[in-house]
Amino acid sequence: MHELGITSRLLEVVLERAAAAGATRVSDVHLEIGDESDVARQALEHYWPQVSDGTPAAGARLVFSVARDAFACRVVAIDVPDPKPEPAAEPRLPGI
Repeated sequence: MHELGITSRLLEVVLERAAAAGATRVSDVHLEIGDESDVARQALEHYWPQVSDGTPAAGARLVFSVARDAFACRVVAIDVPDPKPEPAAEPRLPGI
């Protein structure tokens, strides 16, 4: 059951990084998990939708890789979609 707490902390880290990047949405979360970390990938995937619901990370995909450090569990990167361009302003004639 400790994966619920780990997933909650994972979300905090993801949201901090997203805010620092000025992102309003997260599409992917890249994680490294060591073979001896005692963190179950399936449990993180199970809790992620519940924990991230209603946040900019809702619907983000968890992407896992094996860490060199056998006891590691860390966020290595987040992917954010490109922001939509601002609509062009209507041209104005000088003096109007």
